[in-house]
This record gives sequence, structure tokens and C-alpha cells, in this order.
Amino acid sequence: MKSDRGKRVFRKSTSEELKRHKDIRQKIESELPDIRARAKNQLTLLVNEGTPIRQLLGALRAERQRLGLSLADINERTGIDRAALSRLENNEDANPTLTTLERYAEALGKRMIVLLSDVTS
Repeated sequence: MKSDRGKRVFRKSTSEELKRHKDIRQKIESELPDIRARAKNQLTLLVNEGTPIRQLLGALRAERQRLGLSLADINERTGIDRAALSRLENNEDANPTLTTLERYAEALGKRMIVLLSDVTS
């Protein structure tokens, strides 16, 4: 014997529900550019304040350029995909692992040291 338990039942939306859904979609669509702009500003503030990861990635990029190395050169030395390296250097919300950062640093002849310190007010 088959059970109807768990069977989904669909009903047609009423005209009032359809209008309400349309209004909600329009409201979201009109607010979306502002939401995106505020989110981008927040990310820009974080980057400009120089989060430790952004500072480190900036230093790695500067050292790579100082040595005259291309992303392809770093790719050969680390095995990290060139596109991934580019995203690390240019993407504001890059979130690399410590292993990735260590591999990049070693490819530049550098050693990464992680330091934990108290937060100053």
C-alpha cells in the first residue's frame, strides 16, 4: 500500500499573491544596486585599512614585480594555477590558506613567519 505522506501539494497562486510577489521582486530589484554599492564600500574600507592578508598579498606582489617575475614564473615554481595567483593578488576578498601563502613566499625566496600579538586599543 502506497503512502501519500510527504507528497507535495501545489496550488495556483491567487492574483493578490502574484501581485504581492511582483511588488516584492520590484522592491528588491530597486534596492539591489544600493546594497551592492554598500557592500563594495565595506570591502574597500577593509582593503584600505590594510588587513594583514591584504598587506601580505600586496608585499608578495610587490616582491614578485621587483624580481621581474611573471605569474607564469610563480606558477612554475609553486604549481599554483596562474589564474588563482592573479585572483590572490587582485581579488579584494581573496581568502588563501597559510600553505598557499607559504608556497608563494618560498617561490620568491622569502620565508613567511606568523606572529600572534595582543590587540592594541
